[in-house]
Amino acid sequence: MGSKNINKNKDIKQNTSPYKGTTDTYPEDMFARNYLFNTWRTVAKSFGYEEYDTPLVEEASLYKAKSGEELAKKQLYTFLDKGGREIAIRPEMTPSLARIIAAKRKELKLPIRFFNIGRFYRYEKPQRGRMREFFQLNIDILGVGENTSEIEIIQFIIAVMQKLKAPKETYELRISSRYLLDYLYDEILKISEDKKPAITKAIDIFPKIDRENFKEYLEDLNLKEDQIKQLEEFVQWDLGNLEAIRDDSKGAMELLNLFSILEKLEITNVKFCPYIVRGLDYYTGTVLEMFDVGGDKNPRALFGGGRYDNLLEIFREEKLPAFGLGWGDVTTLDYLKTYNLLPPYTPNTKLFITLMDKEYIEESFKIASFLREKGINTEVQLEKIKLSKQLDYANKKSIPWVLIMGEEEREKNKVLLKNMKTSEQLLLPVTEIPEKID
Repeated sequence: MGSKNINKNKDIKQNTSPYKGTTDTYPEDMFARNYLFNTWRTVAKSFGYEEYDTPLVEEASLYKAKSGEELAKKQLYTFLDKGGREIAIRPEMTPSLARIIAAKRKELKLPIRFFNIGRFYRYEKPQRGRMREFFQLNIDILGVGENTSEIEIIQFIIAVMQKLKAPKETYELRISSRYLLDYLYDEILKISEDKKPAITKAIDIFPKIDRENFKEYLEDLNLKEDQIKQLEEFVQWDLGNLEAIRDDSKGAMELLNLFSILEKLEITNVKFCPYIVRGLDYYTGTVLEMFDVGGDKNPRALFGGGRYDNLLEIFREEKLPAFGLGWGDVTTLDYLKTYNLLPPYTPNTKLFITLMDKEYIEESFKIASFLREKGINTEVQLEKIKLSKQLDYANKKSIPWVLIMGEEEREKNKVLLKNMKTSEQLLLPVTEIPEKID
């Protein structure tokens, strides 16, 4: 019976496509991804941040506690393990970060500057800029209640964009505060707690729809006419409106102070936008998102983040002020491709050793070992085929140097080193190769 099932399975042709919402990453794509990751990592370390990681799976309750209904109920990949525990594949990093901080709260020296580049999963509808599987930079500073945290993270963002050679006119940081929503709900609209989530969602979609549809959306929430008008005005506020309520709103005061410092630091790619609210429940103060403003090819936010001072409470720990962001690879690579900011693909292999005769294979291995010890990535031809095909292989893989060793070269105890770009050929001892290769 079992053998029949095995034979039956052999007849089934397996699909070569990856699971929906995920992608296979070939070397050229890995090159682009690693370029972005290395940029993130280099700049983060230059700011004094240390790298960490957490398991890819967590108990599902960790995300259901604070991540918000949209993520917890609709986007979470969950399963029961063999012990009957509900497990989730991590959809974001902040709850896991809060967990590991809570676990060693007394041992960690404040402020904590951590970063991670990890893989995440969310059950979403795949579209441009959004996949079910994605990588994300998470960079956070914990233990600082002042807006100096926000300023440092914003400086980090600008430093990354500069290193990526991003034109200043193509990106913009849009900033607001969740405290500003408290003022809107309690002092202007005077609404009950149960209506707040729906209105927050309405504010969040304001930039994605036209004014007429926005008004209709608000009308469907059973708001009064004056409340609808107040909301339509709020989403278009500027810093002048914040000045009028500076003394009455914590959010207004903090934002005005933040923008004043950013102006003194000559950071200009920033704008106050009251409709930036962020969807996750744990945000408490400043929130930000970055947008491509150079065209319409990347319509969604490139990334977002904010302050989350209360998250450790789910572990019954004292509050710990925190600010951070999650910067996704999918949207960022789309942005880099849009503006031709990715460097041309270059292979890892620096030199290719051809094989003229089977009896030379041992010597090829010895030469390759010597060159690798000298820091030269070296690939060896393992089967004897026509030299023209070997050279064609090296050329197609964009390997810049080729080593040719035939009977004549062996008699002279030398090898032929060929530059594949210029076709220049040098007859020299193996020991001189490292100084000849750029």
